Amino acid sequence: PPLHNYLSGNALVCGDNLDILQELPSECIDLIYLDPPFQSNHDYVAVFKDKGSVDSQLRDIWRWTTQSEARYQRLPHGPLLDAINAIRLVSGNTSPMASYGLFMGLRLVELHRVLKKTGSIYLHCDYRAHWLLKILMDKVFGTNFFRNEIVWCYTGPSNTTRWFPRKHDTILFYVKGGTAPFNNEAVRIPYKQLNTQHNEAGGGGIGGNLTADTVGAYRKRGKVPEDYWLEDRDGMSPVGRSPSERIGYPTQKPIALLERIIKASSNKGEIVLDPFCGCGTAADAAAKLGRGYLGIDVSAIAVRVMEQRLNSRGKDVAPVVYRMGWEDYDWDVFERNALMHESDAEDGKPGWAWAEDKVAGLLNAVPNTQKRGDGGVDARYYTEAGEIVPIQVKMHRGQIGRPDLDKLLGAQASLNNQQKAKAPMSLMVTLYQPSDRLKLFAAQQGQVTLRGTRYPKMQVLSVWEMLTKAVRPKLPPADPRYIVGDTQTRLGI
Repeated sequence: PPLHNYLSGNALVCGDNLDILQELPSECIDLIYLDPPFQSNHDYVAVFKDKGSVDSQLRDIWRWTTQSEARYQRLPHGPLLDAINAIRLVSGNTSPMASYGLFMGLRLVELHRVLKKTGSIYLHCDYRAHWLLKILMDKVFGTNFFRNEIVWCYTGPSNTTRWFPRKHDTILFYVKGGTAPFNNEAVRIPYKQLNTQHNEAGGGGIGGNLTADTVGAYRKRGKVPEDYWLEDRDGMSPVGRSPSERIGYPTQKPIALLERIIKASSNKGEIVLDPFCGCGTAADAAAKLGRGYLGIDVSAIAVRVMEQRLNSRGKDVAPVVYRMGWEDYDWDVFERNALMHESDAEDGKPGWAWAEDKVAGLLNAVPNTQKRGDGGVDARYYTEAGEIVPIQVKMHRGQIGRPDLDKLLGAQASLNNQQKAKAPMSLMVTLYQPSDRLKLFAAQQGQVTLRGTRYPKMQVLSVWEMLTKAVRPKLPPADPRYIVGDTQTRLGI
């Protein structure tokens, strides 16, 4: 296939993975690992321990909405529709599980398309949606191409008293065709490691119940691990108990687990895709093992964390980062999403919350998760000199008023006076174009000179102006730790 920008071998992309996957040519990926939402009906909070102590909510709550129904009605007759109908029959036509199944099914079809005929896919899940994902994988990839149901077992404390503690995840392993490689020699457990662990368990050595020939083979080559992977034997303890690996992402997986998958089903120089990349463990393991990587995540903050993590490995694996820029959004689409009621959104997230996240990411600002006692600040823009620009985002049909601007000025004053921060300017972002009266009030606040350049002390700009008129706020250079990549965009590289 023709070389695509994302297939450079070291790429991170910020955006909806369905949109990104649809841009890729067919049969261009060697190995796919995905650790998608688990249909846990839970909000996760990630705490990244850098400046600002960035928090990011990872929403895993689903509902069948008008958006779901419209997507379902557009499904063509075929295996995916059959699978979705089966899921709806079991769980209910408009159940959260049906919504989750539709979300995952659309993406699995695209993953099957971009995977090479010699490629493999590993889907990481747990007990909540294992049955559903097995149905989807069987229909999309085919039961003949199922290879393993791998069980990753781990231990840990539990408050469970009414059933056995749930201490394993499942990884569904499929191939695209019959010629997919499996590098069994690369994943063998050495005999010395096996023998030591068996002795520690009181077994008297690995050869206790084996024939002489079998023992001899073990001593020469070790063995290929079974389809149950143990945290002690395989060094795959959950990241929560491994401070050296822990980044702060709530669903982070141990790098040893990804290394085994990548060694088994890819070769050096090939490309590993993770469409739900999170904090980038799959990309990190791929880079460590001499593979290329393509990581996709919808969160600009997650992409920034991945970029920093991979940069630490050195220039040879430093990522090229592509992000969604203002020019990648159509005004009509942004307006519709920003005004969407939570009952119409598949993830139950109201449109204004979606728009706040998007505006913050597009401005290289950090979303504010405090929401109380913050003076209405929705995001903070950090400059390279350590100043803070408080940002309010107002996503509704009506016009903002003078009280909104007064509140923003109060938040700016609070940063300067009570929090001892440097906040020389502020920014208000609205959905629709603000009135001339409010723009005049903002202009009357005067200007400030920072490192020889003059900036407005207060700016009022709308998403409509940014998308249809290419207007941008005038801001000092951002702290590079909060820039997602080098501001390259998916359409204007």
